[in-house]
Amino acid sequence: MPGRSPSFRRAAGCAVAAVVAVLSVAVAAEDESPAVVPYRPSVATPAALPAPGWPELEAGWAEAKGGDAARSRSTPLLLKLAWSESWGVLVGTDACDWQRAFDGTTARSGGDTTLQLKYKYAVSDAVSLGAQAGAAMPTARPPFGTGKTDWNALGIASYSSDQGELDVNLGGTRLGAVDDGQGRWQGTWAVSSFHSLPHGFGITAEVSGVAQRHASALSQLLGALSYGVSRQLVLDVGVVAGLSRASPDWQIMTGLTVQVGHWF
Repeated sequence: MPGRSPSFRRAAGCAVAAVVAVLSVAVAAEDESPAVVPYRPSVATPAALPAPGWPELEAGWAEAKGGDAARSRSTPLLLKLAWSESWGVLVGTDACDWQRAFDGTTARSGGDTTLQLKYKYAVSDAVSLGAQAGAAMPTARPPFGTGKTDWNALGIASYSSDQGELDVNLGGTRLGAVDDGQGRWQGTWAVSSFHSLPHGFGITAEVSGVAQRHASALSQLLGALSYGVSRQLVLDVGVVAGLSRASPDWQIMTGLTVQVGHWF
């Protein structure tokens, strides 16, 4: 990788090796293990939880143009673990964030660390409601992090059938740090539709946004394709187009959801 520092190349090599090891375990897993429940690459999250005791890891890569920076890259990670049909925990971060500002300067850091408690309530076989709440802890360096803790809560409604799923999210975040004159609260919303295709493929279409008092609104449109390699491994690729002036012009992403064993 020309132009990359030795530490960056070592980190990238370790990440690739870890992904290859995880994929090997997933492909070799027994067919009777439960299927994974992908949340990525959409913004919206379903009410569904992973099978109790069967943790899942989501890992990805994304690159964006525009928005807060001229160019940016991120490598999101999310670990999901449920201990019952109704309760679970989500732990996420970015392994490495990179951006080039409009003045040409660059910055690199890990991301903030999120910890979420999630609850699911099954209204019927087809309809589920969910809620999750937690915090984003300040583990990222500026300009990626503010050095303050953000607290958030999210309400979820999901409808599922053999053909696909519809997820509606509405949430709010109390920001630990804001610019002068901006509101302390930030609202988020997302509507996502997933449709199953033959041979393990699926497509997702989603619209989402962010609103904050005295700050530019953000909105975007996402389209994604996923492929189930096995019950334990799902790959995805997606494209995002900004719908508002403050949103990134475009974003491309790819990643995976993989089961990482049977813990209990």
